[in-house]
Amino acid sequence: MVDNIVTVICVLAGCLLCFRGYKLFRVSLGIAGGIVGFILGRLFIQLTSQSIHWNDVASLIVVLAFALGFGVLAFTLYMKALVAVATIICAFWFYDDFNALFSEISSPILRIVLPFGAGILAGLLIGVIVYYAQKWTICLFTSFVGARIISSAVTPLLWSGIFSKETSGIIEHQLLGADIEFNYTLIRIIVLVAFCAAGLTIQLKRRKK
Repeated sequence: MVDNIVTVICVLAGCLLCFRGYKLFRVSLGIAGGIVGFILGRLFIQLTSQSIHWNDVASLIVVLAFALGFGVLAFTLYMKALVAVATIICAFWFYDDFNALFSEISSPILRIVLPFGAGILAGLLIGVIVYYAQKWTICLFTSFVGARIISSAVTPLLWSGIFSKETSGIIEHQLLGADIEFNYTLIRIIVLVAFCAAGLTIQLKRRKK
C-alpha cells in the first residue's frame, strides 16, 4: 500500500516538475524540497530501524512529515534553498546510481564518502549554475529532476511487468538487435532520457510564447 501511494505521488510530482517546472518554479522547488525530505525520512527510518519497530503506517507518516516539512521550507526560502536542494538531491542520486563504481575500494568509509562527495560537488555546481543562469537552465534542471523521479517510479513497474519476461526478447531482437539485452539500468536510462528530452522541449516552447 505504502509503495503504491509513493509511486503515484512520485509520478505526479515528476510530471509537474518535468513539464511545468519553469512556469511553476517555486512550486517545483517546493516539490524538490519534498523529495529531499522523502530521502531523509527514509534514511531516518533505516538508521533507527534497529531500535524502533516501524510499521507501514508509522513509516508513511514519518516520511510524509519529512517531505512536507522540507517541501514547505524550500517553497518558503525559494531561491535561497536552490543550491542546498540541488546538492542534497545530487549527492543521494549519485550515490544510488554510481556507488558500484567504487565497489573495489577496500575502505568501507571511502566507498560511501567518495560517491557522496562527488554528488555534493556536482549538486553545488548545478545549483550555482541554475541560480545565476536561470531561464533555460531552470528548464533543464526541472526537466531532469522530474524525469529522474518518474524513471525511479516507472522503471520497476516496466521491469517487473514487461522487460523481465519473454516479451523483452522480442523487443530486444526487433528494435535493438541480437547483441543487445535489456537490463534494469538500461531501462531506467531510456525512461530518464526520454522524459527529460520531452520535458525540456515542451518547457522551452512554452517559455517562448
